[in-house]
Amino acid sequence: MNSLWNFLDWILPSVRLSDDLEDPYYALTDDGFSVATRPRSHYASYDPRRDWTRDSLRDRDQRQRAAVQEREHDRQRIQALERENAALHQRLATLEHDLQSARQSVATFSLLSSPMPPTPASANTPQIYKPTPDSINESLMSSYMLAKRALHERNEEVASLKSFLSKTDEWSGAQLIQALRDLNSEIMQLAASVAEEFSPSLDRRVDLSRQSDRELVNSALGPIMTNLLATRDHVGDPTLVQFAIQAWEVCCVGRVLDAFCFGLPAEIDQFLSSVFERMHRIEPQPTTSRWRALTYMHARALLPPSPHAPGTPPSPFQALNETNLRGLLAILALSGCTDSRGVRRDPLRTRFGASIARISERTERIASVVKEGTMSGVFEITWVGSKGAGADGARRDKVERWFDWATMENVYAGHGSDRSKVLCTVEFGLACVRREGWTSTEDDSVEDDGRMDSTPRVNGHTTPVTNGNGRAAANGVKPEGVLTRSLLMKPKVLLESVADLV
Repeated sequence: MNSLWNFLDWILPSVRLSDDLEDPYYALTDDGFSVATRPRSHYASYDPRRDWTRDSLRDRDQRQRAAVQEREHDRQRIQALERENAALHQRLATLEHDLQSARQSVATFSLLSSPMPPTPASANTPQIYKPTPDSINESLMSSYMLAKRALHERNEEVASLKSFLSKTDEWSGAQLIQALRDLNSEIMQLAASVAEEFSPSLDRRVDLSRQSDRELVNSALGPIMTNLLATRDHVGDPTLVQFAIQAWEVCCVGRVLDAFCFGLPAEIDQFLSSVFERMHRIEPQPTTSRWRALTYMHARALLPPSPHAPGTPPSPFQALNETNLRGLLAILALSGCTDSRGVRRDPLRTRFGASIARISERTERIASVVKEGTMSGVFEITWVGSKGAGADGARRDKVERWFDWATMENVYAGHGSDRSKVLCTVEFGLACVRREGWTSTEDDSVEDDGRMDSTPRVNGHTTPVTNGNGRAAANGVKPEGVLTRSLLMKPKVLLESVADLV
């Protein structure tokens, strides 16, 4: 009997071990021993089909969600395609409408421009002309070429008007004032250097001057300054010699700044100046400035170049430098210079030729900017002609200018009497003239309230500025506008009272 129980004990554990391995309640660990994962009470209710059903449901849910997302994506694509289709339909309708309008226009144009084909007398219905695609293409091309040509002509017209209505200046007023001050400084340095270098050789007892020297200086500086040079002793104080040289440079250079285009014949230059003055009173300011700029540019291009080739006439500025040098020789000779370097042309040119050339270059640059590079107004280089000499170097014996503190600056301000006549100008000034619209009166001149009138200009020219609106309108001519003159920098003058101070 014991043997039977031992036999059963030996068999039963084996059967339980087999059941435990099949039960998911036990799980093998890494070391091979089984460990219980849940209470034994669940073992009886475990069903493997339940896990398979759960996995199947999860997969089905995922497939359903994927199908829903795909349907939503397809719906969005369909909506986008429908919108694009609607836009294309609208665009197609617009193009068809434009094409139909073009065909109708071309058909109408063809019917009006070409004769209708003859209609048989027996025909009961009228024949309608139907344009072909080739005729439509030719008509559209012809219209396109006409429109292109008209647009090109309009662009050229606008560009031309833009050029003539531009108010852009190459230099500002401040830059022009600085350039003029540099020119005045260059002239003063030349005059001081010449007077200081030859002052020891100024001997009143020796007279090496000629009649041509006196005439040259007298025509430029006037008889009073010429007499002071020829009668005073300048050894101890060459101040009058320095002022005389400055006045000579101002008169010599002033002809360049005062001319319409320096180098032209006097008659042509005077004619162009008169044309410009008339345009300035009648035409718009930008138009007048542009006309002067173009005329000055092309007129200067026709003048001899500098330096000139052998056998050709010298350029106007080269001739001006020679005249300038000739005037310095005349002033030194009248002052009693006995140094051979001061009475002969070649030594003086070697010593001061570079300074004279720099003055000429500065003058040419300023003249070019004033006449060619300013559109907003008319800038004038001002200087006062002495008695007996005009701005153009011609004799003007009746021209006398009293000192005016509003338009001039006395070199010896505070010394001597200001109630005196102007002897000469030693430094340039600057003024700006602008056209300020139309006047409403019929006077022959403009009141002296800063506007220009018919009195002689500071430089010695006469610039009549009259309103004349009533007469001009009656004659069918544009009425004249008012020119306002603003003084930006006063010219420095030497008065006749300097004879009591020096």
